[in-house]
Amino acid sequence: MGSKKKPQKKSNHRTASPELLYGIQPVKEALLHQKRHLSHLYLKQGTKIPSHPSSERLEELKNLAQKAGIPVHRLDNRQIDNLAGSVLHQGVLLCCGPLPYADSDLLDEPSPTEHRLFVALDQVEDPHNFGAIIRSCAFFHASGVIVPQDHSSPLTPVVSKSSAGVLEHFPVIEVPNLARFLEQQKKKGYWIVGLDVHTEETISSLTRDRSYILVVGNEGKGIRPLVHATCDWHLTIPGNSEVSSLNVSNATAIALYQLTQSGISPP
Repeated sequence: MGSKKKPQKKSNHRTASPELLYGIQPVKEALLHQKRHLSHLYLKQGTKIPSHPSSERLEELKNLAQKAGIPVHRLDNRQIDNLAGSVLHQGVLLCCGPLPYADSDLLDEPSPTEHRLFVALDQVEDPHNFGAIIRSCAFFHASGVIVPQDHSSPLTPVVSKSSAGVLEHFPVIEVPNLARFLEQQKKKGYWIVGLDVHTEETISSLTRDRSYILVVGNEGKGIRPLVHATCDWHLTIPGNSEVSSLNVSNATAIALYQLTQSGISPP
């Protein structure tokens, strides 16, 4: 009889294909936090101006890579442009593996004295919006972002660049079924708040006096019905009624800001 094969542990990567991370800040954050497998750093060669900020930042990246044992290669303009394609690379490319998702155990049972805040994105597919939201979440001290497995933007270099590199260290949790996951978190003690343009109660009625999960919907359709049904409150951002809605990243930033301010505690 042949020996039994050991079950393989499921990876939390979407793909094992190598990626090219671009831009000074995303590459710096990747080198500092090293959550990816880092392979090679490519830097644009050219005349060095010792006091020029760009030269100093590229030199910093070179030093970080060398300290981590990552090979550094100098490329001319044509070579680095050919590798980067149409992206704004700022003279730096990092060949690396995909970024792993964070563990859902990050949402442990909330403490009565620690008011945690997570943001759940219900099928937000635009990578630029996704990156901007991650940057806002980190700025306003959210603990992490939750996304469903399907119809969500993967953790691509575009997202990292749009987040100004925050993606390289900020926790993003992927779950198979968002509605079911939110119901599980409610049993732990989290309260679910959905942003909804079709309600009258405003986000200003809420204060950060407990642990919340803020749910933001898709750019076009908003929050799906099953996810909508898990929300303890449906709140809106007041504004000009002649404008249909805010961009999803702007709406998230405003809601996060409101949750850092004082207000009336919900019943």
